[in-house]
Amino acid sequence: MDNKVHINSLADTTALLESTTSKLMGSEISITPSAGIELLDQWIVPLSENQNTQSISRQLQKLKAQLQESAVASVVADQMQLIAGEVSEIGADMGAEGEMPSLLTGLSAALLLGGCQLDER
Repeated sequence: MDNKVHINSLADTTALLESTTSKLMGSEISITPSAGIELLDQWIVPLSENQNTQSISRQLQKLKAQLQESAVASVVADQMQLIAGEVSEIGADMGAEGEMPSLLTGLSAALLLGGCQLDER
């Protein structure tokens, strides 16, 4: 069965952003590496299809590889913080109009928090 979410609309993107942020902010029990990989798989292909987000897709692929290899938590945390910076830049480039910049800001904050929580372990 295909568990991947296909991002075909703004509503799909919004739902995936909210779900990802919720998982990273810890409203669910600590996210496992396998759950993280599943989440990354939902993002990698759609982000690779847009020139403006291809660099984030590549960084997510690196993060996925680190999770698959059971990398040291600090390495994973550093990668999450790098991705957070790129997400924040894209959000800032979008301007203040609409819902997407604030969702991206939330995702960036969640990535930073998730990375910090990993670093503390």
